[in-house]
Amino acid sequence: MRQHNKYLDKVYEEMSVFREHLLTGRELTPTQQETFEKISVARGWLKDGYSDTEVIQCLKNDPIVKVQDRRAREILAMTYETFAELRQLRNKEGIKFMYAELFREAAYKAKQELDWDAYMKLMKEAAKIDGAYDEIKSNMDEKKRPTKIVIKRVEVNNNYSTTPKVEDTNYELIGTNTEHPSE
Repeated sequence: MRQHNKYLDKVYEEMSVFREHLLTGRELTPTQQETFEKISVARGWLKDGYSDTEVIQCLKNDPIVKVQDRRAREILAMTYETFAELRQLRNKEGIKFMYAELFREAAYKAKQELDWDAYMKLMKEAAKIDGAYDEIKSNMDEKKRPTKIVIKRVEVNNNYSTTPKVEDTNYELIGTNTEHPSE
């Protein structure tokens, strides 16, 4: 059972203000705006791959941000909490293409450094995300499946029988072009 903690209540209230600002555009006071900018900076460091500990150290040592250890931890927690709700509301297709852009950006940097192996791998990942291989894969899957055809053979006697004998024969054609069965 969680004890009533006024300090935690203050932090949760502060987080709700920032969530509301992001979701509805609510105006922030100058002090709240300053804290929100620190949260945005912390988010940027997290996006750049910094660990939680590194972000806390950066918050404490950055000449612009410069906060105490306790406040640095609060800002890190508020960063995760504030943006967690936004991540849940995100458009999955938009996020997918954002990752493709990140792969392309990394590929461009690899190309500048003449790391052709990394460049090719990163571009291939971006192409996969963009769906460049989807059509090729589905076409290959279609060609792997055998095509069934049915040939009806009608046997008619010379005596003009009214009920001809019909025989069905099934064949499977493997590795043929299924788009144009007449070919």
